[in-house]
Amino acid sequence: MDEVSTVIFSLGNSSYLIPTESVVDLADLLRPLMPTSEATPLDSARYLLQENNHPPAYFALAHLWMDLFPTQDGVASITVARFLSACLGSLSIPIVFWASRATFQSSIAGLISAAFMAVSPLGVFLAQEARHYGLAITLITATLGCFVVSARAIWQHQTPSWSICFGWIVINAMAVANHYFSVLTFAAQGLMIAAIAWQQSRQNGWTILWKPHWRRLYIVIAGTLIGILVWMPILLSFYGSPQSSFLRSEGSFLGWINPIAHTLAATIFSIVTPAVFFAETPLEIGFMLGSTLLVLFFVIRSISILNKGFRQLCKTPQGHIGVLLMGGFWLMMLAIFALICYGYGSDITRGLRYKFSYYPALIILLGGLFSVYWSQRSTNGPLSIGIPFSQRRLSGRQIVQYTWLISLISTLLVVNDFAFSKFYAPERFVPFVQENSTHPIVFTTTEKIASQPTVIGARFLSIGWEIHRHHSPALTESGWGEDPPKFLVLKEGYGIEESVSEKLEAIINQMPQALDLWFIRSNVELDDPFLESIPTACVLSPNAPHGNKGGYAYIHYQCHL
Repeated sequence: MDEVSTVIFSLGNSSYLIPTESVVDLADLLRPLMPTSEATPLDSARYLLQENNHPPAYFALAHLWMDLFPTQDGVASITVARFLSACLGSLSIPIVFWASRATFQSSIAGLISAAFMAVSPLGVFLAQEARHYGLAITLITATLGCFVVSARAIWQHQTPSWSICFGWIVINAMAVANHYFSVLTFAAQGLMIAAIAWQQSRQNGWTILWKPHWRRLYIVIAGTLIGILVWMPILLSFYGSPQSSFLRSEGSFLGWINPIAHTLAATIFSIVTPAVFFAETPLEIGFMLGSTLLVLFFVIRSISILNKGFRQLCKTPQGHIGVLLMGGFWLMMLAIFALICYGYGSDITRGLRYKFSYYPALIILLGGLFSVYWSQRSTNGPLSIGIPFSQRRLSGRQIVQYTWLISLISTLLVVNDFAFSKFYAPERFVPFVQENSTHPIVFTTTEKIASQPTVIGARFLSIGWEIHRHHSPALTESGWGEDPPKFLVLKEGYGIEESVSEKLEAIINQMPQALDLWFIRSNVELDDPFLESIPTACVLSPNAPHGNKGGYAYIHYQCHL
């Protein structure tokens, strides 16, 4: 669903192009996903800022990208849109090599970090979607590299180079123009810089903070603040909107436990993930349970491995500084997330996407911890481990290699949709609708209009897009017969006086032929008003009257029988 919104704005369109209050065919429904020759990157930015709470940098870039490729029968290609994010995300691989090498002053650490970044399940999951998180990961990795180079220089009372300082300012400006949560990364970096300042002032007095190496850092701070402040008016205009208020958490027991569980899961998923998908058969359920047990065993076994690597790494001066800087940054990020979750009451750990703000730090730390294992080739070395139920042992290098292989397998699960399955799966819902319908089909939904800017129609458009891509009515084998599907969007909420039930009743009465009407809802409870108050010309279908399929909650009417 989020990919739909991304493509709409990338094309320079508005989500309000979706036709409402009348029954339309597929081509009319998909108007927001059709590029126009008149649209420009400025249109992408304009509509985005009117209807969404994201900054426009990625969408303007995506507009130029989408213009380079042909459409699929007049509709934008989701493959093209995803390819841009994947390409931008892949740039994080060479950048994390530089950042990790700078952190631990070790090329081996850099190579290991790059290798794990390439096969990280979490990184691949975020970068494979047609969204701005691939670019976000790359920019956060770059700003962490600039941070650690500058922090190391300050630590040693040296002046960071102008190229690093100006590059850091530009990268930070690009990062916040791509995603506002990049500010959390800057805050954690600032806290680490403040800790270094406090430590040096205790040893040398406060006057040291006006030395040349500190003054140059103040320029970076000022430039970063300017890059943040230019977006504040736009960000504040969305405060309290439906797109930001959904993160508010309740003060229940689960409200306290969930952020911890989410954070722990995201940390694990950076390296390994079990199979998690829409399992239906006993074999699929068994596969999921088996992979989960294997991941649990791997995680428990990895604790001692990483602990040994940590102690060994901290014995070297360069490794000790690297752990303090990058490990300290990670702990600061966890503290900031905890403050927002428990202090402000917004669970920003919900979902995996916001972890982009510190996820590269985990990969950098992993490169440092595993670098001490890489040189251990002997199975009898101090860092070797025994294989359970076997007399064989793994050398330090083999531990790194097998861990990388496990990450690769996890990533293959992700790209083949056996892990991190999308919440909405129209490829499961559309065939289900066809199987359980006996008359011409009308898909119906409501879109709530809010007083503050918001996107409409993305969930409904995802169904139409799936039909266009894989079940086109123009193809005889599409399964629609002689009557292609129709679509109806009804507005409700701010400024809408007529009720949805009244409008639905009137429109159904204008369609005298028998039809299967699939009413898409945000959720369907037993007391849903459209279960209790059924349109007079309709009855609940005996086949799948209501439920959820592929993430789409529905009520199934049959009308004019």
